[in-house]
Amino acid sequence: MAEGKQSKPLVAFIYLGRRGALGQFTLQLAQAAAQLDDYNFDFIISSNNELADDFEKQGLAVTKIDTFDRATPFSLMVSFPAARRALLEKFSKRPPIAAVTLMPHVWSPLLAPSIKKLGTKYLTVIHDAVPHPGDVTAWTTRWLTSDARHADLVVTLSRSVAERIIDKRLVEPGSVFPLFHPDLLYEENPTSRELPESRAMRILFFGRIMAYKGLPLLIDAIEMLKNRCVPIELGLAGSGDLGPERERLEKLGADVVNRWIGDNEISGILRGYDAMACSHIEASQSGVACAAFGSAMPVVAMPVGGIAEQVVEGKTGVLARRITPSAFAEATHRLATVPDLFESISRSLDETSKERSTHRFLRELVSEIDSLVRIASD
Repeated sequence: MAEGKQSKPLVAFIYLGRRGALGQFTLQLAQAAAQLDDYNFDFIISSNNELADDFEKQGLAVTKIDTFDRATPFSLMVSFPAARRALLEKFSKRPPIAAVTLMPHVWSPLLAPSIKKLGTKYLTVIHDAVPHPGDVTAWTTRWLTSDARHADLVVTLSRSVAERIIDKRLVEPGSVFPLFHPDLLYEENPTSRELPESRAMRILFFGRIMAYKGLPLLIDAIEMLKNRCVPIELGLAGSGDLGPERERLEKLGADVVNRWIGDNEISGILRGYDAMACSHIEASQSGVACAAFGSAMPVVAMPVGGIAEQVVEGKTGVLARRITPSAFAEATHRLATVPDLFESISRSLDETSKERSTHRFLRELVSEIDSLVRIASD
């Protein structure tokens, strides 16, 4: 390695997940890191990540760690020693000044102490402080959030999660750094949208179907609007059990794609709709809202958790005034009918995209790492 490059501080980012929005988040972070000259970066990813091949195209150091295809107790136990050894061998050759876990993996609380023994500052991004109702993986939340106890700094993607972490006394308040969830970009050069006058407004429920995302409530709201002859069409794209809502969706004439949606499909799906529905009854923050923002798509949302920070009335979307079907219906109706509201929000999303960019996220994070390292060396 060239002497100049070797002299730059090294920051490592770790994401051991296999698929989902955090893969895109991490890839965009790698793209932003490729344009930041003051540091060297290393990305530690799972060899099972569905975007693994795309990382190497960014011109950055990428280390692939073998994890597992399916998270069974046997695979978790058998695969861990080799993965831990590979990671520590990598870091031992040149310890980074900081290692940032972008989302805790089931192995993260076991890896963190060994990373810190190298003299590396350890940061973890905690996405959820409490389990989500109806999430089949919710039982792991307590274990995953325990990664915060090992961290020199806990990063959150909303003030809401930061406050919950402090309330739960996982760490001291001064060790929590609230940032924001950057926009997720699934298309190049998105532009602002206009709401067509020739057809009904199309609103999308996107992502895995779980109780806390409020699909029944959304369907109630759309039924109310249909009964009032408001021109509105609903679509759904995502995996999960629809249960009794399947028949209701059919009666509404909803366009339903009930399966896992690959990253290469997302852009086309987003372009087929006008607005995104975040009908959550509980939330930390929403990656779905960030995918909509990255496509200059207004969001209709409930005023819950970090979503109420992301969705700014009249700027990035519209917020229901209460967590009820009628309030969500009223917010949706407002977006569809108030003159120029839809177009104004979409323009605002386009014009303010840099404020929610991965580049800004990275700059603010690295600045905080600098302060953390400087304090430790004083």
